Amino acid sequence: MSRCVLVIALLTVTFPAAATEPVQFDYMMNCQGCHLPDGAGFEARGVPAVAGNLGNFLRVEGGREFLVQVPGSAQSDLGDGQLAAVLNWMLTTFSAAQLPSDWQPYDAAEVHRLRQSPLIEVAPVRSHLMELIAAQVQPEGEGP
Repeated sequence: MSRCVLVIALLTVTFPAAATEPVQFDYMMNCQGCHLPDGAGFEARGVPAVAGNLGNFLRVEGGREFLVQVPGSAQSDLGDGQLAAVLNWMLTTFSAAQLPSDWQPYDAAEVHRLRQSPLIEVAPVRSHLMELIAAQVQPEGEGP
C-alpha cells in the first residue's frame, strides 16, 4: 500500500514548465529537425545554416520572398501569423548581426501573400541569391 501511495504522490508532483516560448516551440517542432537547435544546418544533407546567414537574404532583391516561399516555410502546418513569428524569431536569434538597418519584421498578411507562390525549383533561386549576397560582401580593403 505504501508503494502505491508513493507512486501516486510522485505522479501528482508538479514540475516547473519548460521555459520555451511558443515561437521557440514552433521552431523546435517545424524547423529544428533540419536546421538544428543552434541554426547550424546540416550541410551534408543540403540543409543550409541559418545562423549567421539568414539576415543576409533580406539585403538582396528576392531574398525576403525566398524565406517564405521555400517549401519548408510555404508548406509548413504553421498558420501565417505563426510562420511570421518563427521567421522573425529565427532572424533575430540566429542572424541579428546580418539584418539590414531598415529591416521590418514579417507579418501574417505578407506571409499569406507570399505563401501563394511557393518555390518549386529551390536550388537555382538559392544559388542566385547567394551570388547576390556574396557580391555585397567584399573582402576588407576592397571597394567602398
